[in-house]
Amino acid sequence: MASEATRPTVDEPEGEGYFASVSDLMVGILFVFLLMLTVFALNFQTSTEDVEALKADLEASKAELARLEALARERAEAAERARREAELAKIEAESQRRLADIERAEAERQRRLAEAERERNAELQRLLARQRQALLRALDLLDREVESRQQARQALLERMRERLRERGVIVQIDHRSGVLRLPERELRFPTRSAELGPDERQAVRLLAEVMAEVLPCFALGGPRGGCAADDQPLLETVLVEGHTDKRPLTPDRDFRDNHQLSAARALTVYRALVTDRPMLLALRNPEEQPLLGVSGYGETRPLPGALGDSERDHAVNRRIDIRFILSARTAEEIERLREEIRKVLETFP
Repeated sequence: MASEATRPTVDEPEGEGYFASVSDLMVGILFVFLLMLTVFALNFQTSTEDVEALKADLEASKAELARLEALARERAEAAERARREAELAKIEAESQRRLADIERAEAERQRRLAEAERERNAELQRLLARQRQALLRALDLLDREVESRQQARQALLERMRERLRERGVIVQIDHRSGVLRLPERELRFPTRSAELGPDERQAVRLLAEVMAEVLPCFALGGPRGGCAADDQPLLETVLVEGHTDKRPLTPDRDFRDNHQLSAARALTVYRALVTDRPMLLALRNPEEQPLLGVSGYGETRPLPGALGDSERDHAVNRRIDIRFILSARTAEEIERLREEIRKVLETFP
């Protein structure tokens, strides 16, 4: 209370001044506020424009970023493709290298195989050449052996023909077949008979004599007096063969047909031979088998050039043949071997 009493009293005019000052202050503040508001508005406008510009820049940046990201992706994809292509190229190069290695290895293997094949072929050619020479030598030996034996048989036939001719018996010889042939004029049998007449008996006696002289030189088991130095046992069989003409034989009590008649005639000659010269029974072939034998062919083996029905043809075919067969080793077996060797030689280059 005391203070209110002591507080100075303000005059009315002074109050008006105070309010005037406050008004001015407020006006000033308002002016400042308005000024600041204007500045703010201006700044806000500027900021808005800046924001829009920033937004535009941001959008542009985003677009550029998207472009850069797309470009980066494209480059990354291109790089990945390039990497994959590089890997594929590397794999392809490695495959090509391995393939080249395989091809080189295969080429080397083929070269070695070819070289080995050439060596084998060369060795085979050398072997074939040696075999060919051996076969040629063997064939030459066989040829010479066969030729020598053929010549020996020819010498036998010639020796017998000459010695029979000296005794007045004329025979024919067939060197290819190894046959000494007694034609009907030298050894004639009566019709439908196997009996020998006196003249025929004498011819057979002379034949036995010559056979006893010559056959021991070409067989085993007989005396070899008068033989040549190169004579050797080479006969397999000496067959006394009977032959008739082709006119059929009417069966009777003695002979049923020409086969029986021809066999009977051959047997008659055979018996006469061994009766006159029993030593002929002792002759053996290289297999120690009896040398002499008998066969009858009837009309089945007519001679070439005597196949007709003339009396001459009939007379020629009525005969006794003495066939000298070389041993199997020198005839059939060796001839077969010769043919086999020739076939083998034909396969050589």
